[in-house]
Amino acid sequence: MEDKQAQTKKQLLDAAIEIFHKKGFQKARVSDIVAEAGLAQGTFYLYFKSKEEIFLHICSEFTGLFSSVLIENNHIFEGDSIEIIRDNMQRYLQRLVTLFLSNTKMTRLVFWEGNGYGGQFNDIYEDIHIQFVEIIRQRLEKAMESGLFRFDDAETVAAILLGLFDRTLFHFTEVKKEVDAHALSCRITDFVIGGLVGERTVP
Repeated sequence: MEDKQAQTKKQLLDAAIEIFHKKGFQKARVSDIVAEAGLAQGTFYLYFKSKEEIFLHICSEFTGLFSSVLIENNHIFEGDSIEIIRDNMQRYLQRLVTLFLSNTKMTRLVFWEGNGYGGQFNDIYEDIHIQFVEIIRQRLEKAMESGLFRFDDAETVAAILLGLFDRTLFHFTEVKKEVDAHALSCRITDFVIGGLVGERTVP
């Protein structure tokens, strides 16, 4: 019974992601979601009260999925040399890019559309952004102990790195619609490493 319920809930979530992706949140209706899922409309309300609630659930899943990757990689900026750090970072970024690419529709909803809906959705987007910046900040502050990097404000650097990653992925997935995960992760890594080990320009 629990397996059946889990499967039905997954059908609804997958259908909601597809409908929100096709129509946008504002134009999507619960009837569209259940039609996509191949379920009766009454079934939807056994699991979610509204399209707003299922959207919030999608946001929560997104946060858990990507936060777990960030949290697992405690040593992304650590190593005895810049070369080791570069290799670690490149492997990690390639994993993260691949994860984004395998969840493109969810990424678009939460990162690139969700913050445009205002109200509660904008608050969620800001919470996700703050959470990711905080995780990266902690990693950077730990890495500063090595003496290999030259920066003073880990929070600012973390926000820049998140923005760089976000906008770069947006360009290649939404504008160019073509991504080479390995090549992209290498280029981002080289750019980031160059910035972190460079001379400071602000006293």
